[in-house]
Amino acid sequence: MAATTGLFTNAQDFNIQGSNITTTTTIIQSPAPVVDPFEILDRYRALEASHTSKTAESAPKCKPGTRIQAIKDLTAWAKEVAANQSSSEKLVLWFPGPAGAGKTCIMREVARICRRDKLLVGDYFFSTRVSGLDNEAPFVATIVSHLITVIPELDKLVQDTIRRHPKIFQLALEFQVEELISKHIASIPPHTPRILLVDGFDECRDQKQRARLLGLLHSLVTPPHSFRVIMASRPELDIRTAFDLPPLKSITKILRLENYEASGEIYQYLSDEFARIRETHPAKQSIPSEWPGQPTLHALTDKSSGGYIYPSVIVKYVDNPRRHPVELLKHILNTSSTASSGRPFAELDAIYEIILNPPDVDVPLMKRLLHVIIEITRSPSGSEVPERVTHQILEAPNLDEFLSLEKGTTEITLCDLHSILSVTENTKRPYIYFHHKSLEDYLCSPERAGNLYQPQADTHFDILTICFHYMELWNWKLVSRNADFKDVDTLLWYSFLDFDARIVWRCFAFGGVAPLSQAAFNEFVDGFHNVMCKEAAECYMPSCFHRPPSPPQWLG
Repeated sequence: MAATTGLFTNAQDFNIQGSNITTTTTIIQSPAPVVDPFEILDRYRALEASHTSKTAESAPKCKPGTRIQAIKDLTAWAKEVAANQSSSEKLVLWFPGPAGAGKTCIMREVARICRRDKLLVGDYFFSTRVSGLDNEAPFVATIVSHLITVIPELDKLVQDTIRRHPKIFQLALEFQVEELISKHIASIPPHTPRILLVDGFDECRDQKQRARLLGLLHSLVTPPHSFRVIMASRPELDIRTAFDLPPLKSITKILRLENYEASGEIYQYLSDEFARIRETHPAKQSIPSEWPGQPTLHALTDKSSGGYIYPSVIVKYVDNPRRHPVELLKHILNTSSTASSGRPFAELDAIYEIILNPPDVDVPLMKRLLHVIIEITRSPSGSEVPERVTHQILEAPNLDEFLSLEKGTTEITLCDLHSILSVTENTKRPYIYFHHKSLEDYLCSPERAGNLYQPQADTHFDILTICFHYMELWNWKLVSRNADFKDVDTLLWYSFLDFDARIVWRCFAFGGVAPLSQAAFNEFVDGFHNVMCKEAAECYMPSCFHRPPSPPQWLG
């Protein structure tokens, strides 16, 4: 620091007479921190929830010339209600359909058309395969970010609201809607875009959250609001029930995907894909020119039951450059013919059973990896973890390190599953993810998965064990600059109420729990004992753990 100078600096041996000396102290007060509304909004919205996201860019799309009538009916309804905002009786269009039937492909195309025709004011695509999109937390922030883009009159009003309530996105969703949307309705000009599009609503995992979101959407389509909603989902019981009862029943139009004939389109899809394999496969010289033949194409079309998930899995499985496609298809047809028709997913399950039992694979290890991937992908309630963290741990080398496996183990174990999950081939998404939620449904069903089923509690114990490894290794020291005591409170709270190992993992994935003293750890263990039996708890105490050589480099 530079020395200060003044009138008498370095003076000595002098006297002052007949003078008054006044000392003035200047206090410089730091300005209050500037609140940036856009930074706050960007922090809480979900970019990947939009049909224009990078996730959507690499996702399957409707094959040209397919699903024409369904897309036409959905967009026609949007245009009709947009033209008659005050007189329309039906304010919501629900588009239910079974798993793997192509709802999301259709909804992305509808969103694109509505945006092109200036009808779309916002969209939100829930997903269990994209981190953070399986819960309600980012919903309002994301919709608001779309609103201020499409309706410039709302921009300044929303910014001012966020400046007054910088923590608004940490509060109740109802309050967010009231402050950010409802209070500014009068400022929205007439004849502006009004269509809100919501897809994959069933992939919001928590039914209570789904009920809250349905209440929010109902408020947004009724006075003083005048938005209109198109929603697609599986016909899950809680969603069906909500649309069958007031207040949604009288204002909802239902278009069921299964009412649209898709057999011809699926047949054409299979025909085109097998033609591509005939022309591009390394063994193309030995593939018959008419393979697989019309009878086989018709049989596969019938087994598809109007959905695209079965034929798409077949195509991905057969399109394996290391094996002959004719033999692979023959194997599938022979096994599929024995499937029990009494089960709703019999044909799909038969395919999954073939793919998930490749030769010379360590089945217990594969089962462990698949179930750990499922739990890491899920977002535990009460935990906000950056998407990048989930993606990091799901990169194959990091998963090896996290599970204390030899390098390359994950990729070797999963290398024959390319038709149902992505390991490393996608450069835009270099982490492991399932191609379709139906695989998760299969693995989590004891009746369907058989020896590949694992109770969720067992997977939680597995992840909990790993967490204790690192808790002991790091000697309870602070390893994250961002952690605070709230993390410990959350950890202990969940240990007492409803112990969930994912909470522990999330804390460490975020960089480590805040300073965890021995007393805090003892309190944590007491909570663990309260939830689990004493014997089970003792099995998972740190004293009996094998220590990994070092903490994962990428977690620090």
